[in-house]
Amino acid sequence: MIRMHNVELRRGRQILLQGAELTVHPGWRVGLTGANGSGKSSLLAALQGELSLDAGSIEQPDDWVVAHLPQEVPGSARPAVEYVLDGDAELRELQRRLEEEHDGDGAEQARLYARLDAIDGWTAEARARRLLAGLGFSDADGDRPMSDFSGGWRMRLGLARTLMTRSDLLLLDEPTNHLDVETIVWLEGWLARYPGTVIVIAHDRRFLDAVVTHIAHIERGALTLYSGGYTQAEARRAEAMAQSEAAAAKVAAERAHLEQFVRRFRAKASKARQAQSRLKRLEALEDVAVIRAARPVHLHIPSPQRLPDPLLALDHATVGHGESRRLHPASLRLRPEDRVGILGPNGAGKSTLLALLAGELEPDTGERQPAPDLRIGYFAQHQREQLDLAVSPLAHLQRQDPRAAEQDLRNFLGGLGFGGERADRPVGECSGGERVRLVLAQLMWQAPSLLLLDEPTNHLDLDMREALGEALEAYAGGLVVVAHDRELLARVCDRFWRVEDGHLSEFDGDLDDYARELQERRSRDEAGPEPAGPGGAAAASGDDAGGGPALSQKDRRREAARAREALKPLQQRADRAEAECARLQERLDAIEAELADGELYTGDAEAADRLAALTREQGELRRRLEDHEGEWMEAMEALEAARPDAGGSPAGK
Repeated sequence: MIRMHNVELRRGRQILLQGAELTVHPGWRVGLTGANGSGKSSLLAALQGELSLDAGSIEQPDDWVVAHLPQEVPGSARPAVEYVLDGDAELRELQRRLEEEHDGDGAEQARLYARLDAIDGWTAEARARRLLAGLGFSDADGDRPMSDFSGGWRMRLGLARTLMTRSDLLLLDEPTNHLDVETIVWLEGWLARYPGTVIVIAHDRRFLDAVVTHIAHIERGALTLYSGGYTQAEARRAEAMAQSEAAAAKVAAERAHLEQFVRRFRAKASKARQAQSRLKRLEALEDVAVIRAARPVHLHIPSPQRLPDPLLALDHATVGHGESRRLHPASLRLRPEDRVGILGPNGAGKSTLLALLAGELEPDTGERQPAPDLRIGYFAQHQREQLDLAVSPLAHLQRQDPRAAEQDLRNFLGGLGFGGERADRPVGECSGGERVRLVLAQLMWQAPSLLLLDEPTNHLDLDMREALGEALEAYAGGLVVVAHDRELLARVCDRFWRVEDGHLSEFDGDLDDYARELQERRSRDEAGPEPAGPGGAAAASGDDAGGGPALSQKDRRREAARAREALKPLQQRADRAEAECARLQERLDAIEAELADGELYTGDAEAADRLAALTREQGELRRRLEDHEGEWMEAMEALEAARPDAGGSPAGK
């Protein structure tokens, strides 16, 4: 097991950990959590022996093999599969020694072959290729040189090499970075089957809940262990917050009482002795440390000034030509109430679709039709690198909105964690998470009607992700999100589109359905192709299994247009009922605000008449609201029943 005793870690003068105690038993999978800069990565480095403790000790078995993610993966001419195989150090050593003993001692060769057999060395390459497939690489990718891959894909190679190591302890620092949802689901399954001990840093709530057995949380220099996943640990922390706040309030009340007594009676001879006694009690009274429930950031997205309907439409829009086509013909309509999550593997075309919606890319064919004066807030993965490192967060917002009052900008930045002097500090001194927050601040300040977010949670800690989720839930405009953070997607999205090989379609289900579909598809792929039928081809499935001819793309578009036209009256009925509900509710809210006025209850005759009139109108409005809500529900049910696939397509919205 791993034992940490009285561990202290510092970064310069800053104390990261002080007096930390932790015992990790074999087979535990521990999630290491805490705010950015709290010391998580430093503690992982100490476990690897790469960082010396300032005090205390860490004990772990000498014979344990430790595997950890590399910080960098070089771009060399070495084939990818060979780099992954290098993760099994004993395998490589046996192969080297067998090469040396090729014409040597037969007995030594026999011993080496026996050991190679014992560690299942004959299947090592097949296992390495399965790891690569699980992490999203194609069959041919294993033989390509590492220099062919981008930085993100090379980090996946580093993860594959780490998982290839036959380790007792696996240390993972943000393994889900650079992974899409599909690959994260695969990694969760792999880690659940891993027999050793895992300590993992992650800012993905669902990943932690699926993988870990315990949470070790760092906060204000203290390390606290909780059993269960992140959600359970958070509930336990909330209980501790309530208890500590209650204890602190009790101490504060007693302190106030003692201070009042001392102030009143200290100068009076008859009470001097009692005052001195209470003064000693006051000095001995211990402060109770309160676990701060408040987050360091509070995001708010101002309400859009205009919400045109529709906000934006695509009509058979494409990006690219021929072999280089990145997005096939796509038609969709975005309305103010739409909150859409885009699913699909990396490289499928999700970012291309978002850039097209944002107007960063022009369609090669088809049309992009934004509403007049549409204000879009577009967060792209590259925007963090386009900040001016020499100027402050405040200066960035002042450049964006020169007419805004400086104090208003400072107040806004303070809610995002840039309080006081931090608003004036050069961006070059900010962390990656702080730069992401600044880009989000620039988007939010302009009060967009449509938010397009491409992986907004990268480099954000769990607290910041929670704050972003809350802000997006309260946001009044349209929203389209690409994210590998499934908790954020589940929280803020009520519809999902899928992009695969540049093709856009509606996904009929939630994220759990999507994860199940991925697992089923992976199981089928691992089982191999289905047996060929009499004609030599695999059995057909889905709509093409009926034996009829497949519809052409033109026919499918015609059918989709016909279906949209048939649904239009139902959609209009639902829209009218919903608008009337909103109007009635607004008037009802105004009446209830008037009824709260105490002047109506003075007994004055005029006030009594006004009270009676408002009460009658309130009752009538409630009756009408109930009728229209029923009509709206009927219309929505009819609309859903009339849709050909219980969810339609992006084009049918």
